[in-house]
Amino acid sequence: MKVLIASSEIVPFAKTGGLADVTGALSRALRRAGVEADCVLPLYRAVDRNRFPLAQAGPSVRVPLGHREEVGTVEETDAGGGVCAFLVRNDRYFDREFLYGTKDGEYADNCERYTFFCRAIMEWLGRTGRKYDVLHCNDWQTALLPAYGKTLYSHEDAIRETGTVFTIHNLGYQGLFWNHDLPLTGLGWDLFNPQGLEFFGKLNLMKAGLVFADILSTVSPTYSREIQTPEYGHGLDGVLHERREDLYGIINGIDDDWNPATDPLIAARFSREDLSGKKSCRADLLAEFGWTGTVEEPVIGMVGRLTAQKGLDLLVEVGEWLAGQRLRVVILGSGERTYEEAMADLGRKYPDRISVRVAYDNRIAHKVEAGSDIYLMPSRYEPCGLNQIYSLKYGTVPIVRHTGGLADTVIDADEDPSGGTGFKFRGYNSAELKDAVSRAMAAFADRSRWERIVNRGMEKDFSWGPSAREYVALYEKALRKRGRQA
Repeated sequence: MKVLIASSEIVPFAKTGGLADVTGALSRALRRAGVEADCVLPLYRAVDRNRFPLAQAGPSVRVPLGHREEVGTVEETDAGGGVCAFLVRNDRYFDREFLYGTKDGEYADNCERYTFFCRAIMEWLGRTGRKYDVLHCNDWQTALLPAYGKTLYSHEDAIRETGTVFTIHNLGYQGLFWNHDLPLTGLGWDLFNPQGLEFFGKLNLMKAGLVFADILSTVSPTYSREIQTPEYGHGLDGVLHERREDLYGIINGIDDDWNPATDPLIAARFSREDLSGKKSCRADLLAEFGWTGTVEEPVIGMVGRLTAQKGLDLLVEVGEWLAGQRLRVVILGSGERTYEEAMADLGRKYPDRISVRVAYDNRIAHKVEAGSDIYLMPSRYEPCGLNQIYSLKYGTVPIVRHTGGLADTVIDADEDPSGGTGFKFRGYNSAELKDAVSRAMAAFADRSRWERIVNRGMEKDFSWGPSAREYVALYEKALRKRGRQA
């Protein structure tokens, strides 16, 4: 089976978040499972040309955009693990400092940029005759691919029998644009209706994937159910409910980059069998965030985007309370300006309790996972989440809200004393968050109980092998829907 994974960001080329980690790791895991998996993404300025030498893969492509054309090329390089990466080049669209926009907002031409990306892929496949059994598309930036496969390019030999899988990584980001952008896509106004791409008068690119893909998936079983409800569906719950028979949830795995036994970015390596190195990592983390000397109280870590989705409004509410507890808090992240400033203010006000680094630094992220005792993830919603899985692997006990993939990957130690791996709270409010933190602190004080919780978390298997096999099963379903066998 040959599969092309299309994504707007893929590790090791370009990354803003977990989407890049997942698509990069899945490509390699599929190769290990015997699938001929390749990947495709835009050629951003961020791609290291010295590390990844590029060679043009086939002739240039001419991409219709409304009443004009844009020329681009597809470049080829080695992604590692047997995966071939193809990068769509058009410097006017992708040679920019950031992938999607600045802190002040998204680029105004994002609809045009990712329409070009999707249609360039289809033009390239058609011109080169390169065939894949399945196109695996991810989030709104690639959602036009399934639509193109069943409309404008349905006659192409390289495309007409190709199955499509569309994975929702975060339904909160849908690619919403004004309706006058529709002609850019080349799709007809007959599709601009509630059953097609229209969404309250706007063009919704996410819907192109939801409506046209053969199979839909998202990144945890709980999230696949949640997004069929008004609370989590972001206005698309009706569409998803209609397609519920084709919708599946698969938990993300984690790559070998996140393994405390081999991690080159932490102060000392350790494992479930020998945790002694975690003490060195703890001391190193405290020093990194400006604290020296003996610290007996628990250290709570948090890494990621500082946004409302990640529960930063709750964190602001409990910030003063946290500063009054016998604990230390380290926060690494960037995001919405309001929350960056709020977290920085907390750090300045309580430097003996809270230390904040407004940035994203992969090296320090590894230090936080390895050196913290507790990891805090109070998300309003979380399709899957990776940091709680990293935390379990690194012997760092997660506190999470019971939602999406957090509900599927963390077992509450008070609800299940013999199987618990962390602490959960259900209601999205500061009282329940405080209760979860207090329960974790109480468990931390009981060293033998804490060690059992840590040990159970580190025993869990979140490798990519099982998840890759589930994706292979989805690819086979997509092929059967196209009347083909794998």
